[in-house]
Amino acid sequence: MLLLAGGLALKGGTSAPGRPAGAAGPVTTVEARPPAGAPSPAGRPVPGTAAQEEEEVRPEDSGTPGPIPSSGPGTFVTAQGGGDRVGGSGRTLTYAVQVEDGIGLPAGDVAAEVERILADDRGWTADGEVGFRRVSGGASDFRVRLATAGTVDDICGRYGLDTGGEVNCNVGQDVMVNLKRWLLATQYYADDVTSYRALIVNHEVGHFLGHGHEGCPGPGRPAPVMMQQIKGLHGCTTNVWPYDEAGRPVTGPGVG
Repeated sequence: MLLLAGGLALKGGTSAPGRPAGAAGPVTTVEARPPAGAPSPAGRPVPGTAAQEEEEVRPEDSGTPGPIPSSGPGTFVTAQGGGDRVGGSGRTLTYAVQVEDGIGLPAGDVAAEVERILADDRGWTADGEVGFRRVSGGASDFRVRLATAGTVDDICGRYGLDTGGEVNCNVGQDVMVNLKRWLLATQYYADDVTSYRALIVNHEVGHFLGHGHEGCPGPGRPAPVMMQQIKGLHGCTTNVWPYDEAGRPVTGPGVG
């Protein structure tokens, strides 16, 4: 089965409710970017309920031996505290980090990793137009939520996306991260799970910012972060950042 990063293709180019106020209408061309907060253009209409199974995790895979729960209560704990603003002089987007209850991962640890990713010089702040600041109370522009496959399927499915128990999505203000992918990565990143986590966060936050999917720009070149790398690299090399170390965007042709 082919797995699609950020969900599977949403048919009809429709947008989902729950976008931030003032977002533009649905995307109608390959070149146009989807509106900020719209569901990632990565899902297909949900045909049914994903199977609820547990997958055994070997210690060498993730450092967390034992089964990965495939479903949870659908309730979340928010990481406490907050971070300093990171990024240039542009607009500041606030975000919260939440972890589903009962999955055994401390919310503070997950928040620290998300903060590190969003603060990296190769991240989305490199354009100088956006900054991020983590909050733990009140309203936020978006939420990064680490959850079991069943809960990800449920929340993404409310917007018409089928994540198939396997992948992540962005719907409304929610960046949904599948626990299985967070712990196991994919075949291309099996030996570097930490880097794959950066790819998850950057890809789905990229959708929230309005970026659509991209393809490989050419053999031997870095894969764009908005490329569905889980489907294959197509000659590109692995890459988890939207910008390179020189501050140049890593992009490819738009994919409808």
